[in-house]
Amino acid sequence: MRIALVQAAGLHGDGAALRSRRWLEQAAGRSAQLLVLPSGFAPGFRRELGVLAARHGVAVAAGSGTELWLLDAAGELQACTASAAVVPLNGRLMCLATEDDAGAAAWGADRSRRRLVSDEGAQLLLVPGGSAGCDGWFRALARRGGPAPAVAWNGPGHSFIAAPGTGISAEAGPFEELICADVDLPARQRTVGPSWFARRYLSEGPDAGLQAAVGAGLGS
Repeated sequence: MRIALVQAAGLHGDGAALRSRRWLEQAAGRSAQLLVLPSGFAPGFRRELGVLAARHGVAVAAGSGTELWLLDAAGELQACTASAAVVPLNGRLMCLATEDDAGAAAWGADRSRRRLVSDEGAQLLLVPGGSAGCDGWFRALARRGGPAPAVAWNGPGHSFIAAPGTGISAEAGPFEELICADVDLPARQRTVGPSWFARRYLSEGPDAGLQAAVGAGLGS
């Protein structure tokens, strides 16, 4: 799977749409299937980002200061969550997480996520909102072999894409930059459905939370 990642800051305001369009154009031009953007957009930008993702045919992970988003290449919302969520994307399992809960999500240490993460094996850990000087754990995770997930860590400097056993595949410098790397994520015949935290916002109607709670669970 080809992953692109943009390290950037100052995403609020009218410039966010223009910059996002340029990044998506660059990602599509480099045949990326997934673009990881920072967490820093205005909350209302999620819909516009979905339109841009569909226009360029690239899935996008990003977020505001309070939510993380995962949109597929058709611009459809796959996850909108404030905590770790494991969701399928093109037959692969993505773990969308904040910096604070990424450790529990990666290893299934949190009992409520054990079945989703440990048994099913999240293949890629997406962290759109890292902070300066807190990437050491994620770099160590990427150097491990075995069942550890690949990592796309997006922070204010030296963001990176890495795979277990091979380490860092691409790394940004200290300033705004787009990086790209190929990561081996075999498609799986069986995947999990989005967790309730991911599904609760998928319907925009007033009964979204109820519909999500009723429909949550594992799928094939």
